[in-house]
Amino acid sequence: MLDFTDTPIETPVTNWDWSPIREVPIRENNEPLISLSYLPEKMVVSPQYFIQNLPGSYPELYTRLEVQNKLINAARKLPYGYKFVIFDTWRSIPTQQALFDQMKHFVQRDHPGYSDEQVQQAALRIVALPSTDPTKPSPHNTGGSIDLSIIDEDGRLLEMGSPFDDISMRAKTTYYETEETSEKYDVARRNRRLLYHIMTQAGFTNYSEEWWHFDYGNQNWASLTNNGYAIYGATKPVFPWVEAY
Repeated sequence: MLDFTDTPIETPVTNWDWSPIREVPIRENNEPLISLSYLPEKMVVSPQYFIQNLPGSYPELYTRLEVQNKLINAARKLPYGYKFVIFDTWRSIPTQQALFDQMKHFVQRDHPGYSDEQVQQAALRIVALPSTDPTKPSPHNTGGSIDLSIIDEDGRLLEMGSPFDDISMRAKTTYYETEETSEKYDVARRNRRLLYHIMTQAGFTNYSEEWWHFDYGNQNWASLTNNGYAIYGATKPVFPWVEAY
């Protein structure tokens, strides 16, 4: 634990640019989506967008098979009694659209003088553009993105300095490394380091604008690892009786 919390976070990207990421080619490997609800000893599933009744959301959370495998390996490195709490993983296009529209509303509310382009770019800092283009899927729609935090042995969320889905600059992964460096924020800084280093050592990459967002296999991951191509494109769960969103 000390090795993780004592090591500063140095993300490879300080100013995220979606344009080159969306041009990364995809070689789909057709891994299935797996429910995360069956390993309660390793993680707690808390489907935030279903809880908030967003369109297209589900009470189950799904990831690609290898994402689940890496998540299990990461969970084994947590301090005794700690678990991951999973907020969101695979995301339907209707849910992505609802989030993006709501984010634009927040930006317009807080910055009434912004042009349409400024509103769009500000919204994109937190929510990826909804897409039905198979060559440019939103990261969560691939099943390769995961939003998570950590709970302690009493089931309480660790202090991260800002909540999940925070839209302020405090959400930036390195915020407490570079902007707020005083001892007052040491707990949040160390907890972010714990999450970041456990996840990246397991093979995930981090979206630098959100301390809670990690990727494997999709275009985000391929871009940051210089893999050359992504292995996950757009996907959805397979149900026996209904068509998924």
